[in-house]
Amino acid sequence: MATFSLASARASLLQAPRIVEGLVAAAPREALAWREAEGAWTCTEVLCHLSDAEITDWMPRIDRILDGGGRFPPFDREGGFRRYRGWTADALVGEFARLRLANVEKLDRLDVTGAHLRLRGEHPEFGPVTLEQLIACWATHDFAHIAQISPVLTRAFGEHVGPWRAYFSLLRGTA
Repeated sequence: MATFSLASARASLLQAPRIVEGLVAAAPREALAWREAEGAWTCTEVLCHLSDAEITDWMPRIDRILDGGGRFPPFDREGGFRRYRGWTADALVGEFARLRLANVEKLDRLDVTGAHLRLRGEHPEFGPVTLEQLIACWATHDFAHIAQISPVLTRAFGEHVGPWRAYFSLLRGTA
């Protein structure tokens, strides 16, 4: 397992909006709104969540830690559904990219050092967390949602593959 690298996390954070855009750019609106199960998020809802987290989660928590710590306000994981209600996927991808770039530029201006990475804040569920863990979570969060979008689009398109379904592990067990 690799050790944490702020530079690698930063590079990943900058790349995520491009990866998301690549996944959803050519997807039909129906695929982006497809819900594979009750309570599961659509691709568009994931985009709402990603953009909202850029406003209400990552940087406010980083600021809290660097300002001396303390308890983080709870994050409303579905708050973006309200904030971005009615937005198109294209608009959401653009918003995510804009917000992410601004946040990474702010992170750069903070000039975070190794000593900063050990500073702590208080997560409302998990208790003490370090800045390093928070930034690692931020990058991991992107990969988790990219991994969430991809199978949803695979299954949305996969409804029409006929006998080739046997070749796609993500389609096995789907109707």
